[in-house]
Order: sequence, then C-alpha cells, then structure tokens
Amino acid sequence: MADLRLAVPSDTVATKPLARLPLLLVVLLALTVLRLVGLKLSVVDLFYDEAQYWSWAQHLAFGYYSKPPLLPWIIWTSEQVCGSAEWCVRASSPVLYLATSLAVYALGRALYDERVGFWAALMTAFTTGAAFSARIVSTDVPLLLCWTIALWAFVKLVEAPRWRHAVVLGVATGLGLLAKYAMVYIVPGIAIAAIVSPRARRTLATPHLWVALPIALLVMSPNLVWNASTGFVTFEHTGGLVLGEEVRWSFSRALEFFGAQFGVFGPVIFGTMLVVTWKLIRGTLPEPDRIMIAFCLFPIVLVTGFAVTVHAYANWAAVAFVSGVVVAAAHLLRERAWGWIAASLALGVLTQGLLLYGDANASRIALPGLKNPNPYARTLGWRDFAEKAGDLAEREGVTAIVSDSRGDLAALLYYLRDRNIPVLSWRTEAIPQFDLGTPFTKDTPGPVLFVTVCPTLSRVEPYFSTVQPLGLTLTGQQSGGPRGFHAVKLDGARGPLPPLPVCRAW
Repeated sequence: MADLRLAVPSDTVATKPLARLPLLLVVLLALTVLRLVGLKLSVVDLFYDEAQYWSWAQHLAFGYYSKPPLLPWIIWTSEQVCGSAEWCVRASSPVLYLATSLAVYALGRALYDERVGFWAALMTAFTTGAAFSARIVSTDVPLLLCWTIALWAFVKLVEAPRWRHAVVLGVATGLGLLAKYAMVYIVPGIAIAAIVSPRARRTLATPHLWVALPIALLVMSPNLVWNASTGFVTFEHTGGLVLGEEVRWSFSRALEFFGAQFGVFGPVIFGTMLVVTWKLIRGTLPEPDRIMIAFCLFPIVLVTGFAVTVHAYANWAAVAFVSGVVVAAAHLLRERAWGWIAASLALGVLTQGLLLYGDANASRIALPGLKNPNPYARTLGWRDFAEKAGDLAEREGVTAIVSDSRGDLAALLYYLRDRNIPVLSWRTEAIPQFDLGTPFTKDTPGPVLFVTVCPTLSRVEPYFSTVQPLGLTLTGQQSGGPRGFHAVKLDGARGPLPPLPVCRAW
C-alpha cells in the first residue's frame, strides 16, 4: 500500500524518524514544569465550574448531572498525588497538554513526516487556546487528548488496517465520550474523510473500523447505564443547552462564534485552516490534507449554524483544533512560511507569559476602559464568599448551609471542605440542578443558613415556620471580584420542599 505521506517534498523528510523527538520532549517538559509552577503561584480562585468538578470527584460515579465522569476521575487521581489545593485540582491540565502535544507529533509524523509532527506539536503547545486552558481544569483538556489518539489510530488504519489500531481507535473514542459528548463528532469526521479521500473510503470496507465502534460503546457503557438509571439526566441537560434555549435569529452571533475561533485556535492556525479549506473547495489539496480538513469541517460548520439561532460557546468546536493544527503545520512548511510559524509560536509564548504574570497578580490588575477593570473579576472572591458564609453559619449555630445557586454551591463545597458543616442545594427547577448528591429536603434538621443573592423573603416564607433574615454580607471587596449574599436562618419545614420559585426582586 502506498505511503500516505504525500504532502511534503521528499527533500524535507527526516533521515532519522525520531530525530526531533528529544528536543521536543525537552521543550514540552520545560513548558509543563513552568505551567505547574504558574499554577502554584496563582492567586485565582477556583471558578464555580472547576469547584463543581472537584465536588463530583469527592463522590466517584459513572456520570454526573451535566457531564460524563472522566474529568472527576482525573481530579480524584490528582488529589491522591498532591492534595486538594487549587493548583493541584488544576494540575492535570498541563500534564494532559504535554501528552496531547506528543500525540499530535505522532499524528503529524504518521500522516506526513516527522518535521510536520514536530512543528505541529510545538504549535499545539504554544497556541493561545492551550496557554489559556492549561491553567484551568475543564472537560476539553482530556477530550483533546482522546480525540488526538483516536485520530492517529484512524490514520494508521487508513495507512494499513491492523487490529491494534482498531482497538486504540475504539478505546480512545470511548474514553473521549466519557470526557465530553462532543467526541461523537469523530463519526461524521470519518464519514466526510471517506467522501474526500479514496483511501479513507476503502477503510470502510474493512472490518477494523466497524469493530472500533462497538469497542467505543463498550468503554462508554457504564455512563450509558448510569444515565438510564437517572432518566438520562445528562443527555437531557446537554440537549437543553441548545434545544432548550429560546430561538433568536442572529447572524452576528454566528459571526461572533466564528471569529472567536481565531482566539481558540490561534489566528495563524485558524487562518491557515481557512486557506486550506478554500483549496479543498477548489479541488487542489493533497489527500492527507483532505483527511485532516474532514475532521475540522463538521464541528465548525455545525456549531456556526447553531449560533445563528441560539448562543454557542467558543469551545464547542474545540476538537477541530487537532486536525487543524496538523494541516496548518503541513501547509506552512510546504509554503516555507517560517515567518507565520514563528508568529504563531511567538504569540503563544507572549500569551503564556501574560497569563503567568496575570494569574500571580490577579487581584491587583486593573485595565482601563473595561466595565470591570479587572478581567479576573469573575474568578476572584469565591474563597472570601465561602469563608464569610461559613463564619456566619458557625456564629448562628446552624446545622447546614443551603444555596439556590450552582455557582455559590460549588464554591461553598470546595472552600468549606475542611469545615464540619454540610452544604446543601435547594433546586430551582423541576429537574435536579447539580444537586444529585447534596439535596436540601424537609428532613434536613434545622436550623439552616440559606445563602442567596435574592433579597425577597416571600420565596421561602411559605415553606418554613421560622424565617429570620440576617442581612446582606459583602464579599470579595479586596480581591477584584466583589459580590455579596443575603443570609436567612430557616427552621421548621412545613412540608416537602418544591423547586424554589424564581427571584422576583429584579
């Protein structure tokens, strides 16, 4: 079978297949250590998404309200190594990006040659999106690693069908689905690859690919069983993010999502992807490029289409980055566009440096012209909020703290983890809202401290015989993230507690 590596001139193929790997390892290891040191020096509180993932990791399961289980399992593993401080909760992200960059190297080397793999790996490590997300804990980070490994295995199947690559494809796809359901994009990616590549199309006639799919379902099956036992709550939530939102036609919102990809991918990488896609439309692309673009097209086109009618988050097409960076590196090397490669790396280095400095000085940053001068405002003040709520709970002698906000609940759970006081959730809608493990019910012994941003007592008065307002507590004034909470002491539940009504104060 002919070699797939057709896109780079023969004089560029490395004489030693792994000649650049030692240098790549040195750079990636140094970057990973730097990022871990940056996490250690960071003063940024856990954002409520991160705190929520940590809380799930305290109760290992095969699924959670809004996400599959892989990330909480990873956080649990990190805690066994270095504890539960913020930096340790986030520590898996730099390590996983190290692995993803190496997997990109393997992918580029398999499809093109080692030089493409080397530069694609460096561009992955130093892209703006990686510099940002390597300092937080999110489901996208393990998803990208699983996607890259699965894509490598598919390329190896296209090159020569082997059972070991079919197994790797199946396991990586299954684990990716346990990280985030966006891993399913790999199925239409394979279909599009079969349309634009004769060799990928021939892979469909072999049994290897069809064996990989049931392997993926087998790996994912514990989450499917868990979802079935909870009325498919995760699938309902995930679908509700798009289908449950009010439809409002807005082409500017689609343009906003599309433009945001220049930040997620990096402007050089995404711009090069657009150039390569245009060449695909014109029919002038080498076959390896067509295979890579096939895995970019579906997520970007689909989410851009969704964005016309509903809000779409910038990271919803993040998996497209992997094949995008590989084809971008191959194209720029063919064109000998070293200036653009250097610009991409330099922008990544600059972004990384700014984030390292910003994270270590987050509470002191003020940028003129912004509504809130501190760009870190949303991620600061959570510790102060939780500690003041905990102090008030101890003074009042309550048995538990109750919250009606998933953000506040997550912060309370994390920052009061060493205090001997339960933190419970009073849901605000008919389906559980991040409270499958910590619900507030009529059987909860009182009194409890209800912490909320809503000042309206009429929301809770019908349900308790004792409703004692404790006033407004301001928090986060010194951290750049000011917020506050109203506290109410509740006792004597009059019966079952329904979902809490929407606040009518505004």
